[in-house]
Amino acid sequence: MTLTLSSVRFVIFFIIVLIAYYAIPKKLQNPLLLIASFVFYLFGTPVYAILLAVTIAANYFAGKAIYIARDGKRKKALLVFFIVLNVVSLLGFKYYNFIGETISPVLKLLGLHFELAKWIAPLGISYYTLMIIDYLTGIYKEELDWEKDFKGFIDFALYVSFFPQILAGPINRAKKMLPQFQKTHTFEYSKTVEGMQRFLVGALKKIVLADGISIVTNGIFSNMSQVKDGYTGVILILGQLLYVVRMFADFSGYSDMAVGAAKMLGIDIMENFNAPYSAISVNEFWRRWHISLSSWLRDYIYIPLGGNRKGRIRRYFNSMVVYFVCGLWHEPSWNFAVWGVCQSIMVIFEDMTFLNKNRKNKNEPGPVLRFFRRVYTLVFFYITLLFVSTENIRDVKYFFLNIFKFEAVPSLINNLISLSDNEISHDLSYLVLYWGGMLLAFVIIMWLDRKTFRSSLDGSDPDFNPIAGLSRKKRWLLYFICGLLVLFFFMINKSTPAPPIYINM
Repeated sequence: MTLTLSSVRFVIFFIIVLIAYYAIPKKLQNPLLLIASFVFYLFGTPVYAILLAVTIAANYFAGKAIYIARDGKRKKALLVFFIVLNVVSLLGFKYYNFIGETISPVLKLLGLHFELAKWIAPLGISYYTLMIIDYLTGIYKEELDWEKDFKGFIDFALYVSFFPQILAGPINRAKKMLPQFQKTHTFEYSKTVEGMQRFLVGALKKIVLADGISIVTNGIFSNMSQVKDGYTGVILILGQLLYVVRMFADFSGYSDMAVGAAKMLGIDIMENFNAPYSAISVNEFWRRWHISLSSWLRDYIYIPLGGNRKGRIRRYFNSMVVYFVCGLWHEPSWNFAVWGVCQSIMVIFEDMTFLNKNRKNKNEPGPVLRFFRRVYTLVFFYITLLFVSTENIRDVKYFFLNIFKFEAVPSLINNLISLSDNEISHDLSYLVLYWGGMLLAFVIIMWLDRKTFRSSLDGSDPDFNPIAGLSRKKRWLLYFICGLLVLFFFMINKSTPAPPIYINM
């Protein structure tokens, strides 16, 4: 069973690693973290730990080959060759079935038959593949010095396999991460406390809000078009609204826990969210949501395609390609591909209309316009996220055909109770604790998120630790409330927190 950051087993595992990390001689810190990372990975799909080890070894020496190549053409040829190898590995393990099913009609015309593969994608392959490409490119561009920026194989292996981030990101950059593994890390009280704060907030998002909501949304969206007398009206509308909240709470919560765990070990990894639901455009939303992926796609696809340099039509085409890849990166399905294309269409529409704030008026929009733009951004995300919350296009069609079929109030109440009892209780006290706990967690999270947003309206230097500004009494009150909520929802989820939504992406 995968050892996710939101499980009790991980907390026990991490405490043991943390104590040993600061107790052993400094020269043994990185070997310990590398062993811990592979032990962590072995809890998922053990056989793929071999693939991970081979991938690390191959790319370590690939980086060396690029570094020592003297001729520019040879250097570039090696870079392209090794990037292609990594991409082929990713496509083979994650996209084989998707590609095969897509081209199967053509294969049938040729008298060929496509067999579905039975393997599952290795955990974290989408993340560590992009990190490896960044490492190889950094050496090629001489932004990384193979001899100076890291001490050897262990540092590179740790960069790829570092356990807080390998399952669901963030997608860290070699230039920032590798030098950190050269340093010896001593225990710092302030940094450890900050890491614990981030981990607690992440647990509040993931275990209370995301896993709590999943009880309801899983019941609504699981094969909903196939269920006789399926849900309609308010249930569908509310279910999708809850899924929007769940998506943010799940992914940003897991990222918070990753950042917090790494910080306790003295490592600063990339931030992944900056108040995305406060964005006033879809374009800005994607600068605040999954920042590590958005910035990677910008640097390695959008800019190499020409970026903004080759005219408006080419810029729009580049944008379309990036968001299409973004959709398929999340999951190999046409649902996600359509979702990605929808994002690009709206970004292009914004650029062509008054919604582009830099087009005619370089001043910031006023409060009324900001409110309007924030609402339209959230509504757009709500609608397009249907391609993510549902399992296929039929379910999307079912949603739109049935959202206006409103049922009687008693039936609505019974359905809500049935969806939220989690096979535990129909009692009013339980339901009040369940919905009240999620509402309280939502208020706390949005309050902290708003503080983050206000600390950096330009998005360049966000304050990712809003708890630090609270008085001691308020901090401990917050710890107490968050701890109780996490404990309660951990118990109602039967002590098995759901894996993060992005774990297979």
